[in-house]
Amino acid sequence: MSAGAGERAWTAAGPADRPLLWLTLALVAFGLLMVYSSSSVLSLVNFERSHAYLESQAVKAAVGLAAMAALARLDYHVWPRIAGPLLWASLGLLALTVVPGTERIAPEIQGARRWIALPGFSFQPSEVVKIACVLWIASTVVARTEALDRFATGPLPLCAPPAAAAGMLVLQPDFGSALFLALVVAATLFLGGVRLRHLAALAASAVPLFVWLAVSEPYRLRRLLAFRDPEKYLDSLSYQVHQSLISLGSGGLLGVGIGSSRQKFLFLPEAHTDFIFAIVGEELGFLGAGLVLLAFVLLARAGARIARRAPDDLGLVLGGGLTALLVLGGLFNIGVATGNLPTTGLTLPFLSYGATSLTVSLAAVGILLNVSRPRRAADRVLPARRPRASGGAAPARPLLPSAAALRSPAARAGARRARGSRPRPAGSSDRGGVAARIP
Repeated sequence: MSAGAGERAWTAAGPADRPLLWLTLALVAFGLLMVYSSSSVLSLVNFERSHAYLESQAVKAAVGLAAMAALARLDYHVWPRIAGPLLWASLGLLALTVVPGTERIAPEIQGARRWIALPGFSFQPSEVVKIACVLWIASTVVARTEALDRFATGPLPLCAPPAAAAGMLVLQPDFGSALFLALVVAATLFLGGVRLRHLAALAASAVPLFVWLAVSEPYRLRRLLAFRDPEKYLDSLSYQVHQSLISLGSGGLLGVGIGSSRQKFLFLPEAHTDFIFAIVGEELGFLGAGLVLLAFVLLARAGARIARRAPDDLGLVLGGGLTALLVLGGLFNIGVATGNLPTTGLTLPFLSYGATSLTVSLAAVGILLNVSRPRRAADRVLPARRPRASGGAAPARPLLPSAAALRSPAARAGARRARGSRPRPAGSSDRGGVAARIP
């Protein structure tokens, strides 16, 4: 991370956030149980044994947990050096799913080219792009705070790589992931301190475009019509959601019991992936579904706490952006399963079957765990930022207050003096960010 003159370096000096760690492990364990329960019939049909999908998901969970453990020990201040290459690599992989001549490694499956198939495994580059965009935006806004005041040099170029990714997602086609990526990027920009009027300008241009994309393709328009009038399309576009609602309604308060779902007998398509929440509601009832919702509320609370207590701006924006990635993903999936959102094809983080989604989710938690580790100021001071060739440029003010600045006015003043920053000038009250709204 670029540092201003006099800005201290931080070194980890304590354990990671225990509540987030235990919550993640509980979600992964519960996800393995529900993957087995929801996929047992399909596994018997496809592989003549009931636990084939469980075995595969267990291997993926082990890989994801190993990635989480490694990233929890990797200092998050390395991401400004890694985020750029990771973003461009993920965009290159995503491009393989849309350019002609790559059908052998990016085959069309169920009318869309969303997967890259390599010997022995396959993955979705869209999942990698999502976390890469969060890491890159968080790293860039912290290093270029002085550019955020101008729309042409701040928010506009920051949106270029995510916009390219969203365009390729639409071409796959995967309109739901493109819309989801736009919301996650907007949340990260807001946390990063982009002015509200600039975000409003971006929204004013993006919303009409997404509306046009939604109605310009006949199949997307039919999905919207089916969402508005599901009973008219019960045998076609609304069938999956209708079966999902039957699952949820059949569960009642306490459910029919683990492993006793009737909808998993091939009535509910994608029961172990996109609609696993419906099986949770059927087998564990309103209580089980409510506990899953509570788990994501606790996840949001843990992520917000980690971001708020981060020792610097990079930790704050990373923590908030990654939390938005995980929590919004859960809310999108649950919204579809309950019929409150059109079908998007997004999985439920930690619970749904799938290697890429699970690994990326656990990697995001690993970074959050590293941000959460208590830190002490090192005995060295980071070097001053190299002056620009034009000369005379004023030192950049901090993007957002540090953790100490979030607690009291006296602490905020002390943090500004320690970091050699200047108070926010008048007329900048529309700057985004969590800290800007904490009295």
